[in-house]
Amino acid sequence: MAVEKTRVIDRLKALFPKANLSQVRLDALADKLSKKPADDADDAAIDLVINDFNEIMDITDIAKGDDRIRNLEKNSNPKPTPPATPPATPPANKPDTSEDVPAWAKKMIEQNDTLKSDLEALKTGKIIDAKKATASEMFNKSEALKSMPEKAKENWKNRIDVESETPVEDQIKGLEDEYTELVQNSADQNDYAGPVGGGNPTPSKVDEDVVANVVSSI
Repeated sequence: MAVEKTRVIDRLKALFPKANLSQVRLDALADKLSKKPADDADDAAIDLVINDFNEIMDITDIAKGDDRIRNLEKNSNPKPTPPATPPATPPANKPDTSEDVPAWAKKMIEQNDTLKSDLEALKTGKIIDAKKATASEMFNKSEALKSMPEKAKENWKNRIDVESETPVEDQIKGLEDEYTELVQNSADQNDYAGPVGGGNPTPSKVDEDVVANVVSSI
């Protein structure tokens, strides 16, 4: 059960014409969503799958996050250092027989290497921070995670590895499933039939304190 990925990409572009989705992001979304419709699905069926995904993970927000990261990478690329002016060539009758690199040249090379390392570290740090901010926004907009106690949210956000090969949206979906299961287990443990002798059974009740303690400990 699947459709061609190119059809999913075409529908993504049609449904979200203003979302500046990168080709890498389009390929990743198509790879995920193309497996859901039937082989003979028409455009309407594909649109339904895309819109269902958009209800969980806002595609426009994903595109904005990609834009921030692309701009950061573009602005963080250091400008090439202009080549140093070589010393004047000695007269032909006085050839320079020194094989050692001049001290001033060594110092300049070391300074350039240090500057390059510092810029790369700064660039990497800013890109990671931007990815974490995007992941946090996606986490906060998750309907399934909105009921999570505030004191536990930061710990759960920290479980998202923005440098992982697993897409952030897939990691958040895993957290949603895990949290939903914890809440359901709490409801099941507090479910009882009511007083002996009849009467209506008491509905399941979620012990919020228990859930908060369990969630915070993870």
